[in-house]
Order: sequence, then structure tokens, then C-alpha cells
Amino acid sequence: MAEVLTTLEVVPETNDKAESDDVPWFLEVEPPRHPESQHKVELPKVPEDAPEVIGPMIKYIFEDMGLDDISLLDLRDLDSPAALGPNLIMLFGTARSERHLHISSGRFVRWLRRNHDISARADGLIGPGELRTKLRRLRKKAKLLGTNTAIIPGGDNGISTGWVCVNFSSSGNNANEAASFDDSGRFSGFGAPQTGTTVVIQCMTEARRGELGLETLWQNILKKSLQENKKVRGEKFADTDELNKVLASKIQLPTSGSALQWQAMQKASQQYRSYSTSARRLSPSLEPEQPASDSLNGMSEDAEEPAIIDLAQVRKHIQDIQLVGTPITQETLHNLIKGAMMTPSSNDAATDRLALVDQLLLTAEERGMEIWNDEMFLTLVEAGLLSPCYGPEIQRAQENLEYLMKQKGCQFDGDQILRLMSAYAYRQDWDRFWDAFRMPPRFKMARESKHYELAYRAMALTSDRKMCIAALRWVYPEMMSQDPPVMLVNPLYESLKVCLMVADPGALTLFHNPRSTKTNRLKPMQRRRLQNREFLKVMKEVESIRAELMRAGLVQPESAALHQ
Repeated sequence: MAEVLTTLEVVPETNDKAESDDVPWFLEVEPPRHPESQHKVELPKVPEDAPEVIGPMIKYIFEDMGLDDISLLDLRDLDSPAALGPNLIMLFGTARSERHLHISSGRFVRWLRRNHDISARADGLIGPGELRTKLRRLRKKAKLLGTNTAIIPGGDNGISTGWVCVNFSSSGNNANEAASFDDSGRFSGFGAPQTGTTVVIQCMTEARRGELGLETLWQNILKKSLQENKKVRGEKFADTDELNKVLASKIQLPTSGSALQWQAMQKASQQYRSYSTSARRLSPSLEPEQPASDSLNGMSEDAEEPAIIDLAQVRKHIQDIQLVGTPITQETLHNLIKGAMMTPSSNDAATDRLALVDQLLLTAEERGMEIWNDEMFLTLVEAGLLSPCYGPEIQRAQENLEYLMKQKGCQFDGDQILRLMSAYAYRQDWDRFWDAFRMPPRFKMARESKHYELAYRAMALTSDRKMCIAALRWVYPEMMSQDPPVMLVNPLYESLKVCLMVADPGALTLFHNPRSTKTNRLKPMQRRRLQNREFLKVMKEVESIRAELMRAGLVQPESAALHQ
């Protein structure tokens, strides 16, 4: 019996050995092992004493909703509590698109109701039925207007929000108001006790999240609250590191390997660019001068253009700034942008010029210079309009800059508006020209006489009678009714008079010779019509105001050239 058992135990070993001998040598390899991801996403940790739903909720937000860059802010130590509710815990997540935002937020609300019996409120959520209703109303409005201008290109029209705020309270909505008493036992009022935890989930698109910067806002609020609480108790933080350590325990921002790697690369780039062994100073070869234009010969004194230098020289200056570390000032930055865009070159490639300006702006931003201000926007738009290689590429960049200007609410002064009008007039873009002319009233500012002078002169130089008539019919009344009044000084008076002559060539002759031989031959009704001509009346009014100013000694007599 023992022999049989021994035999049975030995047989399997012999079979396994035989099977291993039958395997060829090239198949005797270990199964492949996949390396772990280098950019593993770390989800925020659940704070202590937080509601039980927080853990599954974070997992659902990441895995099922598909939101990225999840961060958690524990704001329960805020004193006084935030307006969103007491004992606030806030989460942030980034959606991939507007459609993804609304679909995932709607599913999240239903998941809370189904799995955890929580009735959450979603502010900014647009359901499928509401979206169809809004689109139908937009189409109906456009149909009534007879055009599709109700739908603004690039606007949201109340349809896209980019932000959905889902919030709920762990205590529910069953809190009853009751009388409250202070420590001494005296009655202090009525109110519901602040119990439970308020949970807020901010779901946003990437653009909206970067625009609002709510995480930084709440971080500053929490920091201030912690310092004030310490001060009330007669204590204070030992140093800044202790405060930052407390903040780090309350605020968990998104961290990933790729983000840390990118930050390290940016830091190394800044160190490399700021390092310089031999700093060179820019030569004053980029001083602006006036361009010569045949189509707008009078407009050249308002538009700026860099001196005629080689584009390769401008490129070399920018390379020295990037690689060698040449110091750069704000004025030099603007001159280099104008040189890169407006310098004549045999190879007029708009893409190369735009890339050069983009590199220069990136370098200036890395050095901590202020680049997104009103003067920079104006310089970029002006340089693009006056560029010799103006085309579809620069026009597209110009439209993007104008959109950013509108979003930022740029408020230009009088000289800047004059430069913008001159640049648009150089390209004969009259819609944008008049839009720039209307800028001062938008900010409750009065136009200066040079704005009106440029408007009249630009219209006169077109030699287009219809454009001059259309401009005079609304620009002249606004000028006369403006407060403070605009004085008809020599440049404004001459430009207005030339514009009137283009709009009505016979008005000047009828004004100086009202009883000429040709006029006397006409019938009384025809003579009355001539005397009541629209722009003849305007010329008479202008000359009357001019005569009063001359008698008061406020203006000099007009030049003899206009009498010829």
C-alpha cells in the first residue's frame, strides 16, 4: 500500500518535468509586465468628520462624471460661515466641454437622489427640455426681426454657462426655527440652528475655471479667517510657514506628475532666460516715425510706423533677449512689436511675424512684465493693421485681440482712440473706425476736437459723397450738442468745410454768391429750394459760429487756401 502511494506521488512530478522539457527555449519567457502610469492622478483625501457621502462622491465625480483636476476645500473653519451654508466643503472639477458639463451634472444630481436619497440643487444646469425651449425662442425672435442678428456670433445668448454649481446639505431642509437665548439666559431672537454640513460641487469648463479663479478667492478668505480667529483668541501664528501648513491641510489642489514636470520646466526656463554673462543694450534703431501713404496722405501724422530697418535685425534683437538675457523695458517691448510687424521685408510671411511677436510676449511674461494692458492691446492691433503683409492670418489675430479687448473692457484715452481710428482708416475699415469713434461716450467721456477733425478729414479723403453725407448727418449734430462745446479751431474748421464740399459741391458757390446770374434765372420755388439745401444751411451755421469766435479773438483767421 505504501508503494502504491509513493508511486502516485511521484507521477505528477515526472509529468510536469516532461511538459517543461517539451516547451521550446524561445517560449520560456515571463509574461509582460505593464509599467505603472507615471502620471497617476491623486484624488483628494476625505477630511475628518466629513459626511460619509464625500468618499463615494469623489470617486463618482472622477470615474463616472469624468471631471479632471479635482480639488477639495475644507471651509468648515470659516467664521462667520459662508453665504452658501454652514460647515462648507467645496469641490472643484473641470469638464471637457459645455455639453459634457450639463450631461454629467444632470446625471450626478440623479445619482445623489437614487443612491443616497439626497435632493441636490444644480444652479446653472440646462436640461434638454430647457435647451430646446431657448433655441426655439431664439429662432422665433430672429424670424420676427427678419434676420438672424438675434444670435450673436461668439456669444452665449443665455444658452451656454460654463459653470454648474451643485449643492446640498447633510442636515436636509427640515430644520425648524426656534427661539434662541444667549449665555446669560436672555432671549436673543429666532432662527434655525446651523447644523450639518453644506457640500458644494463647482463643475466648470476649463476656460471658465481659469477666468473666475474661485479656488484662489476661497483660499484667501480662509487664510484671513484663520488669522482673525487666532487674533480673537489672543494668539497668532509663529510664522508664515505655520499658516501655510494649516492651509495645506484644509485645501487640496490638484497635483499630477505632468503638472509638476511642466512647472519644473517653466522654472528652469525662467532661470535660463534671466541668466546673462554679457548683457547687450538695444540700439535706438526702433524709434517710431510717420509712414507715408498715398491713399491717406493726411492720415499719416496720426498713425505710427517703425523706422525702415531690416527684419533680420529685429529678429536678432529678440533672440538676444531670449537667449543672452538682454534687458528689456516696456517702451522697448512696444517698439520691438512694431518693428516685427511693420518693418518691410522681401519675405512678407505673416505667420513668421506673428510667431516672432508671440515669442517676444512669452519672454516678457516670463520676466514678470505687464503685457495685457490697454497700451499693449492697442500696439498689437495698430501694428497688425499697418503691417505690409496684412492678410487673413493677421486679420484673424486682429479679431481675437478685439474680442479680448471687449472682454477686458479696455478704456482708451483720447490719444489712444486717435491712433486706433487712424489705423482703421489706413485699412479703410469704416465699421471699426466708427466703433472706435463711439468709444468716449461709452465711458461717459467727451470727445476732443481732434477726434471730430480726423473723422471729417478721413471722410473727405475718400471723395465718396454718400459716405460724407451719412457721416455729417449724425457726427455734426453730436458735435454741436456736446457738453463741453467743441470750438471750431482751424484744423477742425478746415476739415469740416472740405467734408461739406465733398457732400455738396455746389454749397460753397451758393454761399459766396447767393445772387449769381444763374440763380436769378430760376423760378422762385427753385431759388427757395436752393437756399434750403441741407448742407448749405450747415455751412451757413458753421460760418456764423466761426465769425463769432473770430470777433471774440478765440481763433485765428482761416487760411487763404480755402478762399481760392
